[in-house]
Amino acid sequence: MKFFKNKFVLISSLLGVAFIFSGNVAAHNQAGSFTTGLANAVDFYQVTCSNDGNGAPSYLEFQVKDTTANTAKVQVLVQKGTSCGVNACAVTTLDTIDTDALYSPISKVTQGAGVYNLFVSHTGTGADAYDVLLHCKTAGNVHTGTSVVSRQQK
Repeated sequence: MKFFKNKFVLISSLLGVAFIFSGNVAAHNQAGSFTTGLANAVDFYQVTCSNDGNGAPSYLEFQVKDTTANTAKVQVLVQKGTSCGVNACAVTTLDTIDTDALYSPISKVTQGAGVYNLFVSHTGTGADAYDVLLHCKTAGNVHTGTSVVSRQQK
């Protein structure tokens, strides 16, 4: 009986750890859609990069995947700060092929810790769906604290 109890505790612990890690990975994706059909629709998110024990954030890395087959393409603009010297304050990326398994090219804004503004838009009218892949990283390219809040859905 003691063997079964220990086995149950071990399996429960392992499943709990797996659940925690799966939640962290899912937090790095932001899915959404444009349901109004308007060409000027914009979804707005704020991404906070913080030190979760892995180190101080240096940049936000992001890509987008257009998951709807139509003529409109989905793009992402990320902006943070106003000190736009060597490191750009605003960068975009565009997925040029609908419904394939690939994301757009990787882009990044290097403005350290804090809140980044992330805008998702599309290039034409009609319904469109997307998946944004994003990660806050340290200067050594290590994942660090990443959280997302939705501010506007159009």
